[in-house]
Amino acid sequence: MEDAKTFLRKTNKDGVSVYSHLTTVLATLLDQQPSSALDCFESVSLSCKKAHYTPGVVDTGVAPPEEPVDAAAPIEAWCDATSQLLAAVQKPSEDEPTGKVADMLTERTLFECAGAGMSGAETYRVYASLVALQKSKDLESVRFFGKVLGTKADYYVAEGKYNTPPEPEEGEEPPPPPPGAPVEESGTGCNAFTYFVTTDPSGSWTALPDVTPQQITYSKRIRKYCTGELNATLRVYPPFPGLEKEYLRALIARIGSATTLCPAGQFSMEEEATEPTPVEVGEEGRTLPMADKLGMPAGWVTRYMGILDIGRCTNPPSEEEEAEEGEAPKGPPPQPEIPYLSPIDGSMWSCTTYMDGGPPVAVVRSLQWPGALCAYQLNPLGATGAEVNASLYVGYGLPMLMGPFVMEAPPPFESEPEEVVEQADMPLAEENKLFLEKEKARIAEEAAALPDEEA
Repeated sequence: MEDAKTFLRKTNKDGVSVYSHLTTVLATLLDQQPSSALDCFESVSLSCKKAHYTPGVVDTGVAPPEEPVDAAAPIEAWCDATSQLLAAVQKPSEDEPTGKVADMLTERTLFECAGAGMSGAETYRVYASLVALQKSKDLESVRFFGKVLGTKADYYVAEGKYNTPPEPEEGEEPPPPPPGAPVEESGTGCNAFTYFVTTDPSGSWTALPDVTPQQITYSKRIRKYCTGELNATLRVYPPFPGLEKEYLRALIARIGSATTLCPAGQFSMEEEATEPTPVEVGEEGRTLPMADKLGMPAGWVTRYMGILDIGRCTNPPSEEEEAEEGEAPKGPPPQPEIPYLSPIDGSMWSCTTYMDGGPPVAVVRSLQWPGALCAYQLNPLGATGAEVNASLYVGYGLPMLMGPFVMEAPPPFESEPEEVVEQADMPLAEENKLFLEKEKARIAEEAAALPDEEA
């Protein structure tokens, strides 16, 4: 027995033995008396060991410097900004303009089934920020589009429509039309919605400009991560026509057009209609889709029109020209438009149905745009006849590569440069003579410009 105690009392270089360590651990447990002492034994033992040794710290006998007072300033600023933001989520008054704000809290539960989305606290902060955005911009509707991740900061993206589009400032001239296909007007095609971005939901939102077909086509030819700075320049080849805010807007247009889905039959396209209209549920209308149907690609269709190779959703109007007999039409034929409510490609989507003791949730993931999801649930929260259809994107804004990405080569030289012809240097005497003549002419000119001296 004495030999065993002697063995346990052997100390290490810090003067601690197994016997003294166990004594300290037992004394700590008796002092704290946790509810489950056995579960806390390892953590208490580790904390007792740390009391004797701290890696990388040398005891110099001098007290460590105090933490700077301004270290808590960013946290206090964040808390103050968040408190002001949450205070803005109040019931609107009677004379206050109202608009539709998508219920992010309900949509979050759908994407949570698939392990996607944001935390509850972040979701509520973004929702409160959308409410403030709707009031400040007088939006008819607004929803959370998603989050584009950047190297320095992430972009929160909101998709909205104005009740009354803002008027351009006085004296502001419209920019010249870019080369290529004409730009689609605001409210149509790729510019059907206005997109707002911010790097902090407690901060202000910035409206992105309308996208041009040239920016969309050039964004397909490059791969560039966003930085989180809207006015950052893009160092890419081929050169992109704009700053990061234009590049971000082009990415949003491509993502929204390709990844926003809805269940088949939820909308219908009437004759001579410009946009799909929802179909009511009832005897003469549609029947609500079952979960097993939405677990397959055949149960989903695209919500918006697809983007053509020219960077537009529709072909630009062409002037009708009567071609002479036997004369071939000028240029290639226009690309067929990709209409609303088109069936999706099953090889580009992954469909899953989740069951968690309530109404099933159908979720589809885009394999072409990683981070894009669409979800559907029937009768959420026990509401009779209700349904929720939502879409979300959280990613870097880049599509999946179907092959190796190779940067485009510079264009070939159209003509060879002229040959260099050798020329004899001018003799020094002649060069000095020309220099003197130029200096004399300059001095005479300056002298002539001097005012006359009064006598």
